[in-house]
Amino acid sequence: MNNTNSINRNTCKVCGLCAEVCPMKIMIKNDSTEISFRQDRLPLCIKCGQCMAVCPTKSFVVEGLSYSKDFFEMPDQIAPDIMFFNMIATRRAVRNFKDKPVPKELLEKIVQAMTFAPPGFTPIKTEITIIQDAEVVRKALPHMIKVYDDLVAAMNNPIARIFIRHKVGAAKYKTIKNHVVPLMKSRLPELKSGKEDTITRHAPSMILLHADRNAENYETDIHIALTYGFLAAHALGLGGSAMDLIPPAIENSRELRRMFSIPESNTVVGSMILGYPKYRYQRGIKRELKGVLWI
Repeated sequence: MNNTNSINRNTCKVCGLCAEVCPMKIMIKNDSTEISFRQDRLPLCIKCGQCMAVCPTKSFVVEGLSYSKDFFEMPDQIAPDIMFFNMIATRRAVRNFKDKPVPKELLEKIVQAMTFAPPGFTPIKTEITIIQDAEVVRKALPHMIKVYDDLVAAMNNPIARIFIRHKVGAAKYKTIKNHVVPLMKSRLPELKSGKEDTITRHAPSMILLHADRNAENYETDIHIALTYGFLAAHALGLGGSAMDLIPPAIENSRELRRMFSIPESNTVVGSMILGYPKYRYQRGIKRELKGVLWI
């Protein structure tokens, strides 16, 4: 991708927030003098808008996005009795957290919210594992890194690619080939050296959602429960993000399954990293559905 992201040097305060919140870590803050782009990572830009949403001076511009058309200003304060549409409009995927543990009582409220999620049909299949000890999350990270290091190596082997495609199916294979592998090729050196954490994002807490792989309709139920959990976290002043890199890593590591006490018969479908947001976003991002048809 020929990416022409730009920074207005005249208004940029060099606060570094854009570099902090970018999920691909495309920007670098050079001491306190300048924000620069990593040329090797510019093609990885997914135009998520995080950098523009957090920039206090509207100095950062992503190709194809505009402040007037694609964003809206955040309210100054989120009141406890905020209306539903205000709450969902102000909820953001958070990947930068304060170094502060999440109290157990807040995690319990998030789990309670998930119990309100309606299943497709009974009995309820969703099972939850809550990791409230940040040290456990840190210990799990090297095992996750190994899974993706092995995946990148396997995708370089034509014969291994055939087996991977057969195992995961055409749709997931395209995601692995076009998104996961390019991302990991760029990020693995920093992941291995401990400079970055693309996977768990230094989150103080994590919730895993899993179910018996032979059960019916469990994936839809888990995705609905995840949505309830994220809205509850936002209402409680917490931030979080669904990390699609985590479930496959656990599925492909016996050590991770043991570490998180995942039953042998279960498959991990979803995950959410949680914590207190490190930064406050200045504006929300407008999005359009691919299509809306009225009949």
